[in-house]
Amino acid sequence: MHRRPSIAHRPKTSSAADDSAAPPRPFESSMKRTASQTFSTNGSDAREAPNALGAVHEGMSEEYHSHHAPSGSRSLSRATSMFEGGFKQIRRKLSSSSSRRPSLSAIFDAPGPTSCAAAAVRKNSSDMLRMPLPHYDSGLPLSQFETATPPVNSKISMLKRFSSLRRRPAASGPSGEFAKFNPVPPPIPSNYPLLVPGSAARQAAAAANDARLSQMRREQEQTRKFLENGMSESSIEEIDNDNESGVGMMCSSPIVRADSVLQEKKLVDPLQSLPAEINTLILANLDAPSLIQAELVSKHWHYLATSPHVWKDVFLRRFEPTVHVTPTPIQMGGVGVGMFTKNGKHAPAQNWKQMYRTRKTIDRRWKAATPNAIYLNGHTDSVYCCQFDETKIITGSRDRTIRVWDMNTYECIKVIGGPTHRPVNNTPAVMDTHRAKVVNNPSLNGTDKGNDMYRVPADYHDASILCLQYDDTIMVTGSSDHTCIVWDITGKDYVPMYRLRGHQAGVLDVCLDDKHIISCSKDSAIIVWDRSNGQQIRTLTGHRGPVNAVQLRGNLLVSASGDGVAKLWNLDSGVCIKDFPSEDRGLAAVEFSDDAKYVLAGGNDHVVYKFDAQTGNTLHTSQRHGGLVRSLFLDAFNGRIVSGSYDQSIRVADYSTGAVFATYENWTTSWILSAKSDYRRVVATSQDGRTLILDFGWNVQGAEALVSHA
Repeated sequence: MHRRPSIAHRPKTSSAADDSAAPPRPFESSMKRTASQTFSTNGSDAREAPNALGAVHEGMSEEYHSHHAPSGSRSLSRATSMFEGGFKQIRRKLSSSSSRRPSLSAIFDAPGPTSCAAAAVRKNSSDMLRMPLPHYDSGLPLSQFETATPPVNSKISMLKRFSSLRRRPAASGPSGEFAKFNPVPPPIPSNYPLLVPGSAARQAAAAANDARLSQMRREQEQTRKFLENGMSESSIEEIDNDNESGVGMMCSSPIVRADSVLQEKKLVDPLQSLPAEINTLILANLDAPSLIQAELVSKHWHYLATSPHVWKDVFLRRFEPTVHVTPTPIQMGGVGVGMFTKNGKHAPAQNWKQMYRTRKTIDRRWKAATPNAIYLNGHTDSVYCCQFDETKIITGSRDRTIRVWDMNTYECIKVIGGPTHRPVNNTPAVMDTHRAKVVNNPSLNGTDKGNDMYRVPADYHDASILCLQYDDTIMVTGSSDHTCIVWDITGKDYVPMYRLRGHQAGVLDVCLDDKHIISCSKDSAIIVWDRSNGQQIRTLTGHRGPVNAVQLRGNLLVSASGDGVAKLWNLDSGVCIKDFPSEDRGLAAVEFSDDAKYVLAGGNDHVVYKFDAQTGNTLHTSQRHGGLVRSLFLDAFNGRIVSGSYDQSIRVADYSTGAVFATYENWTTSWILSAKSDYRRVVATSQDGRTLILDFGWNVQGAEALVSHA
């Protein structure tokens, strides 16, 4: 069978640099395709070195020649006598190799006198390279190489042998099988960072750290195995031989597992070992949620955690107000911390845990804005002012009367006025109420009961009652008649003590402590009075408009005026310390925090300002009302600001942020003129002549236990 003559050009490589000097030799019809046709080399090179084949023939075994002789062509027989010297040198290179078989490209690229020999002999050389060579360091026995025989000479085997020779070798570097298992690393880039000084020391430190961590892991593993299954004697000896690591330092006493201790010895409850007084001190430092969890630990813990002594401390720490200044400011409403004895101490045998639960329920109703409405009817005109405690509410009106209301029954129990100010029957008219109304007692004006409660004192106001304030012993009222009256309220009847004269216009607001009475007026003046005798101490001037509100904290006084400025005064010197201007228009109401750190003011620009008393800076302003802010009250301990406005709304805001979280609109039929609050309720007065109570403790279980007086 004859093949079609073909010309195979060998790619130009480092070992065939001169192959293009002569045209390729075509196949002869009687020859099988050999390495000389695969790589088109010059035939003249083969004829110029006839002695080179002798060395190759001598280096081969007779078995190899006997196997290939019958199937070789005439070209192969001629190649048997050629290149003896050249391949002898190649054979020596192959024999001297001690690691790996070199690639074909490395063999043919080697320099020497036979580097340009005829391509016809390369078939024998490739077959020679197909045989395994002895590698003394390869780990394989020599017998495998000695007994290896070449494969059967056939067309398929020949194609397999020359398949690798048809691959294009790399232009430089190793190729073939050697390159497969011995890849040349890529060249180092020119911008590769050089080693900086100290890198060797850091590498050594990292290696030492790795060794230390490995040693620690081995020790931990050995300890774990010892604790789980015990250690064999051989393992102990092995550890004991490690003198440097310290692993071999065996304990002088046996290792005891923790679970065995728990099994042999029962844990001791510390609260069972300590005295009851110490247990009370420990548990009293918990907050209420933690104390409730402690009740679930055991029966003994439940007994201790439900102790009234523990819950008393927890309750008072959370809900008892803190006094920051001296003298103590007048408390509006109740404090909601239970009963007191005559000497001012907390009464014994109170259910403090239930009281805590009740206060939390009331606080949730504040947040949810779900009060009940109580209406007080009796005044026949606008109610300008009010104050209340846990037993009574006192209001002053434009009808020139002062009324006292029972906080428990919500009925009027006392009316104080001039002989011509007595109300008549069927007044005031019946007005609308809110759907949350629970109490709306009718007016007693003109009835026998109403007439019996009416009192005409020795001295009284003959004009509108614009302001009032009282404590445990006295009450001060200010009127449009330019004067104030100081009342003794310790008895059943309120008795006027003396009148304060000095203003040139209506008295708009009053405040007091145990030494002073302060009044302010439309005449822009603030007068400081001696409480004991009613003598004028000094007059504070500086406002350029009506002074609408004042409040006292220690020796500091804050005032708000229609001129748009709130001022901070020192009572001892009479000097204005700081001004707090509004952004627009006048101020109608002012509040001073219990710790004298902040000033609140509101007025005709419909917002509530919070000022820093030290710096005078405005900290924030509240959401705008729909009208003038006529009234302000700060309950700093409970964190609430209550404001009343001409937009007929009452708003409750957060003291820290000023954010409004509850708005009560149209619970009355006219302007809100005054609004005060305590822990449970808001008491507000309106231009429609009624007093409104927003009660957040209505029908709350245990609410009566929070009252301070029986």
